[in-house]
Amino acid sequence: MSASNTSTTFLGVAACDVFGNALAADVVIIGAADCTPHVPGGSSHAANGPNAIRAVLAKYASEHDRWDFDQDRPLFDNGLCRVADHGDLSTDPKAPDANRTIIREATQRILRSGAVPILLGGDDSVPIPFIEAFEGYGPLTIIQIDAHLDWRDERNGLKHTFSSTMRRASEMAWVTNIVQVGLRGVGGSRRQDLEAARRWGAHLVTADKVRQEGVKPVLDLIPDGGRCLVTIDCDGIDPSILPAVILPQPGGLSYLDVIAIVRGVAAKAVIAGFDLVELVPEHDVAGLGVLTASRIVCNALGCIAEQRRALGRIA
Repeated sequence: MSASNTSTTFLGVAACDVFGNALAADVVIIGAADCTPHVPGGSSHAANGPNAIRAVLAKYASEHDRWDFDQDRPLFDNGLCRVADHGDLSTDPKAPDANRTIIREATQRILRSGAVPILLGGDDSVPIPFIEAFEGYGPLTIIQIDAHLDWRDERNGLKHTFSSTMRRASEMAWVTNIVQVGLRGVGGSRRQDLEAARRWGAHLVTADKVRQEGVKPVLDLIPDGGRCLVTIDCDGIDPSILPAVILPQPGGLSYLDVIAIVRGVAAKAVIAGFDLVELVPEHDVAGLGVLTASRIVCNALGCIAEQRRALGRIA
């Protein structure tokens, strides 16, 4: 198993092979075009998401010193944090079991190296093996930004598709807290799925609550000093700024809401992993959605880099 041929790495950082002998990095980026398709054998609607993010940032690859006002510092400082990009993993829509295995094993290798994994999807089935890889690295709080609940036990006999992401996470012993933000509209969930989420103890924060009260109610649910995995489904964000999704819903979080949540989590806890999924470049409008998604990843990377420096990981 090796890195795929990717012409452009994220922000032009060094390429790496997570299945090689050693990873000399503090953060490692991997892409996964496919995992468990909801239509067996069908390629993910979000298969082109990872490389769309890489491509939109290519123009900054040689100008990392451009000032980023969202982060109040240069766009990227490799001296602050060593970042490497494996490219996309070798996945196949006709081999969901193998896809879950390679995503899980790649993430485990990154974690064993002491680096923080950032995963670019792919649809919302991709985070399931990503979260599975954190066995032994808990207890873990999951912070999910998503319009949908994702608590179906199965759909058409399938238990690992994008309808079941949080249900599968809830079954992992190392996941002790789930905070779901941005819920709105109508998705695939039914009353029994909502009741299952509530019985487990998942914290459900609707998009309307964020609009009314801001992000503080979300951050109040994050344990101080804990370990958090942030997973972002692009449809959790308002489609007026991120239209590049398969199931847009009116309303949603703003770009600045998402950045405030990521930054607030980093101020209270350790971001142990991060993923962004459900970006559908073919549904974009004037490139706005891909740009918004890429900027969210840049800000998350900046927060992780600051944490690594504060924790003394970087000399």
